[in-house]
Amino acid sequence: MRHVERLRARRLRLEEAGEEGFTLIELLVVLLIIGILLAIAIPTFLSVTKTANNTAAQANLQTALTGADTFYTSNNQTYTGLYGGTGVSTITAIDTGLTYTTGGTTTKANTISVLTGNSGGWAILAAFAPGTKDCWVVVDIKTGVNGAVTTSMPTTDYVAGTYYGVIRNDAAACTASITEGIASTNWSSTGFPAG
Repeated sequence: MRHVERLRARRLRLEEAGEEGFTLIELLVVLLIIGILLAIAIPTFLSVTKTANNTAAQANLQTALTGADTFYTSNNQTYTGLYGGTGVSTITAIDTGLTYTTGGTTTKANTISVLTGNSGGWAILAAFAPGTKDCWVVVDIKTGVNGAVTTSMPTTDYVAGTYYGVIRNDAAACTASITEGIASTNWSSTGFPAG
């Protein structure tokens, strides 16, 4: 009899304490909350990824510009032969960790498209940000440039300097060319435009 009494007492205690576990409604509410949090987090994550692509392209261009300036200084103050030239080490030999191309397009994150002027006084560098399809461009003018370039540059004085621009939602690639160098509607001489 004692055993039966103990079982009854135990059953009464469990009934008074309430049931253990979760109800179906509680589980559905938790799943709903997780779904809402994911719906908020995923677009934010994708936006951050696109911003990171732009930042990487800008950083690569800054690195390439530093390499180009090094070449310019060691090549008797001229950009002539910056890519594929003879004599002084070209930009491809400078340890920037980037890949360079000239006369072609770039579709990869670590590839910089390079163009120099016949006078050797200017260079255009372009990098592609795959996530946003933006073409980031740096135009570096060291000395006087020919009229074909100066009439299209983003300033009215066409003075020596470094100009930063972006071509938004460009095609699937980016090429350093006079067209890309002047196509940006958003130029800055102090750094890259807000991206």
